[in-house]
Amino acid sequence: MHAEFRVTEKGLCIYADDRAIFTGIGGYIEYPGNHYDIIKIGCKGDWTAEGTVASCENMKVELSDFREGFLVRSVFTNVEEDTNSFGKLIAFAGTFAQTIDKGLVNRYTAANGNWVCEMQSQIDTVRTVYNAVYDSADSTSFLTESGESYVFGVVKNEKYFSGVTFSRDGRIAAHCNLEEHPVLTSASVQSEWFYFAPCADCISGLREYAGAVAALAGAEPSVKENPSGFCTWYYYAHGITPDTIRQNIAVLDEHKEDLPVKYVQIDDGWYDFWGIWQPHKKFGDMKAVADEIKAHGYLPGIWLAPFGSDGQLQFFKDHPDWFVHNRNGEIWQRPALDFTNPEAREYIASVFRRLSHEWGFRYIKMDIITGTLAPGTHHDPNATALENYRLGLKTFRESVTPDTFLLGCTAPLTAACGLVDGMRISCDVFERWQSLRDVFNSVLKRFYMHRTYFLCDADCLIIRKKENEDEECFRLCTRTDEEIKTYLTAMAASGGILMLSDKLPNLKEEQLALISKLFPVTQDPAVPLDLMDSFIPGVLDFGVRGRTRTVALINWGDAGRDFSVDVEPSFVREFWSGDVDLFAGGTFTAHVEPHCAKVFAFTPLSDFAVMGSDASLVMQSEWSAADGKITGKRLKPGERLYIGAKTPAVSAKGCELTKRSEKDGYHFYEAALSEDAYTVSF
Repeated sequence: MHAEFRVTEKGLCIYADDRAIFTGIGGYIEYPGNHYDIIKIGCKGDWTAEGTVASCENMKVELSDFREGFLVRSVFTNVEEDTNSFGKLIAFAGTFAQTIDKGLVNRYTAANGNWVCEMQSQIDTVRTVYNAVYDSADSTSFLTESGESYVFGVVKNEKYFSGVTFSRDGRIAAHCNLEEHPVLTSASVQSEWFYFAPCADCISGLREYAGAVAALAGAEPSVKENPSGFCTWYYYAHGITPDTIRQNIAVLDEHKEDLPVKYVQIDDGWYDFWGIWQPHKKFGDMKAVADEIKAHGYLPGIWLAPFGSDGQLQFFKDHPDWFVHNRNGEIWQRPALDFTNPEAREYIASVFRRLSHEWGFRYIKMDIITGTLAPGTHHDPNATALENYRLGLKTFRESVTPDTFLLGCTAPLTAACGLVDGMRISCDVFERWQSLRDVFNSVLKRFYMHRTYFLCDADCLIIRKKENEDEECFRLCTRTDEEIKTYLTAMAASGGILMLSDKLPNLKEEQLALISKLFPVTQDPAVPLDLMDSFIPGVLDFGVRGRTRTVALINWGDAGRDFSVDVEPSFVREFWSGDVDLFAGGTFTAHVEPHCAKVFAFTPLSDFAVMGSDASLVMQSEWSAADGKITGKRLKPGERLYIGAKTPAVSAKGCELTKRSEKDGYHFYEAALSEDAYTVSF
């Protein structure tokens, strides 16, 4: 798309491929006046346009062709009198040429005067109505009444937290939060770059947007393996000791084949004071604890909240200049470290060097960032909260070993692209069914971030029930057996990090066996095919692995309903029930009860094929069919395969073959694999 400015009877316009895309373009600054008034300073004078640059007396707007669309940013100059503070820059506003029917809205999370998109920010799929304006943090993807799809959002996150707005009648704008910095007469404010592009559909649009963000951030797609492990938080909270770790490691040691986790992570509760980050007396020598974890073949992980501190400690009272100050010159109630101060930056760098280089932790979870990220006066008077955030993340990375995995948590998302290895992208998981709805509404809609920005984390897996809990449990779970299976299905669909957080010694063998169905851990997220047609996506396409396509159907509602997906002629196996069938092709429909999930493996119809496996929720077993034989390798011990064939099996090697049923001339078999390699002949 080649975009350029033109001035017409409709004002300043953007044309692409000789078609008007936006008309009536402008912008303005708004800031608080007296008595809660909001003062706006608009564009002054006439617009002039020359190719990709347009300007008036107090504003300049630039375009740049980029990827599938174009970039836009603006510079606003204060030609009025000095202001104490500027609140928001409307960097770009115009009328889009089409009616917007549906859109995605990233809700904001507010903390200390910041308005950001982070893990707790929910995502709504909305059908637009007239006289409503939808404000979306970072970005949106929308669908027009004529069936066209577009993506629009901030792509260069350098100074200001930003967002976009849209409405049914096509009013679109991009804005930057200026954090009430004073702006003198003749001073200028430059916005971030925003990206607008057409796309085949909103799913591909979000992927295109993520690619644009990563390209401008210089971030390469992650090739790291998704971490898997154990985390202490959701069972023990702060009540942990080294014995807590030992008890759970003992269970992991017994189940290394079916629960092959990599990390054991100590969460909140190990340290003396927030900000000092030295071990509590109940832990003692943290290097010894880390070494003990390593001795069992796991990598040690640890939690901290590096952007804040307990400001009541004398240590920090002695360094008031290490913190961001509010407009009244006071340190925020929850102190926020100022990384633009070299002394503060060196202090926290020394903490990370100790955790990683000295103690040997190789997985560091960095939490409570949004709550300790504050606008205001920094050591660098021109710095913003976003700049402080990014400088902090860069400092952490520079201070740890190259093989240390850095996980962000409760942190702005898009602005962290390329600066962390992993990121929590959902709110905390709680004990009730409702929390799963909240978690996976975010996780499933943020599929496009995984491996492009960082590896995504859907929070920990907790599958316990009342009978698995004792006096150490701080969060009592109430989910049913079916809801737990749905939880497991959604975790597989997340395609990201998998951390277990039950008291493992209290789980039964059949519960551990359920968890094992998530291994090998899926490395990529399922695509939410109903992204623009549901509040929480429930038609989740894992794509094709080998020859088999896996699709999960999740009913997040309170009444049974039918789900549909287009499928070619296939053998069909449903994972949870084990049912096998044939499908002639077309629209495949299945009924799913409330709070339940079904996971279908679709393998194209042929003379003989593997229909599915009980080894993992997502079909990952390797096999091939040729010369009247199916051959393959066992994924893990105890695996059972399900085979469909037009002719009866005549022999089997490396497995015990049992015929289950017949339908429409096809024979269905179950194969219990007894060796690493197998052959079934027909």
